[in-house]
Amino acid sequence: MSRYETNVVLYRLKKDSAFRDRFRADPGSALAGADLTDEEREAFMRWDTRKLNDLGGSLHLLISIPGLAGH
Repeated sequence: MSRYETNVVLYRLKKDSAFRDRFRADPGSALAGADLTDEEREAFMRWDTRKLNDLGGSLHLLISIPGLAGH
């Protein structure tokens, strides 16, 4: 498990609108270069915020990503 990489992806989703748009359109492609475990990748693909938080994702980031918070 990589808490760091999970939070890097979350931070990019919050700050990088082009990355966020790519993620919305095709999460698998957007996450292709990320060093995530299968469990982390699956949580991102389903946008399972509870699981991402359980895996070490920052709750602050999870609830503050424009257009994705609360999904």
